[in-house]
Amino acid sequence: MEKQTLGEIAAQKLLGMIQDKGYTAGDKLPTEAELVERLGVGRNTVREALRLLNEAGVIETHKGKGSFVVVDGSELESGEEETEAYNEQFINSTNARILLEPSVVKEIAVTATDEELKAIAGCIGSKGYEDGEFHRSIIAATHNPVLLQWFDQLNSMETSPAIRSLVPPVRQKSVAAKIAQQHQDISDALMARNGEFAYFYMKEHLVFIRDTYQEYFKVFY
Repeated sequence: MEKQTLGEIAAQKLLGMIQDKGYTAGDKLPTEAELVERLGVGRNTVREALRLLNEAGVIETHKGKGSFVVVDGSELESGEEETEAYNEQFINSTNARILLEPSVVKEIAVTATDEELKAIAGCIGSKGYEDGEFHRSIIAATHNPVLLQWFDQLNSMETSPAIRSLVPPVRQKSVAAKIAQQHQDISDALMARNGEFAYFYMKEHLVFIRDTYQEYFKVFY
C-alpha cells in the first residue's frame, strides 16, 4: 500500500485515543487546538483526521459545538489477524472482478434485451440500492449461472466480519454519490449499446472501489 498521509496518520492516532481513553457514545472530543497539541500536527491535519472519522461514522462534528463520539471505543477493537486477512481478501476479490466484469458489461451491451438494460438502470433509481445489487443485475443479464455463482461468492468475501460499527466507504455520503454517478455512466453506455464505453466505465469504477478501500484500510484496519 502507498505511504499514509499526515491526515490518515492523525486519524489513526485519534482513533487509538478514543479506544484507549474509553470514550463512549456522546462524549465530546478535545477542541481542535487541544488536538493540535496532543497529536503534534497542524490544524489542517487535525481537520482532515476529523473529516475521515466523521465519514466513517466514528464521530459527528457540529459547527460551533465541537466533535462528539458516536460509537463506544470498545466497539472499534478487532483482531489484527482477522482484519489483515479481510483486507487481503477484499483486495484480491476486487482485483478478480476488475479482470472479468468489464468484459461482461461489454458483452451484455450487445446481447442483453432492452428490458434487461432497463432493469439494470432501474437499480440506480431504487431507494437505498446497494453497489452489489447493481453489479448482480449486470451479471444476471448473461444468463450464466456459473458467473452468477462466482459473483455471489466474491461479493460475500467483501462483507466485513470485523469492525461493524464503522461506516464502509460505499455507505459514506461523498463516496456513495461518486459510485452512483459511475453506475449511471455504465448504465448510459449500456443503454446506448456502446460496449467499449461500458468496458471503460466499469473498469474505472472497480479500480476506484479498490483504491478507496485501500485508503480506508490504512486508517481503520
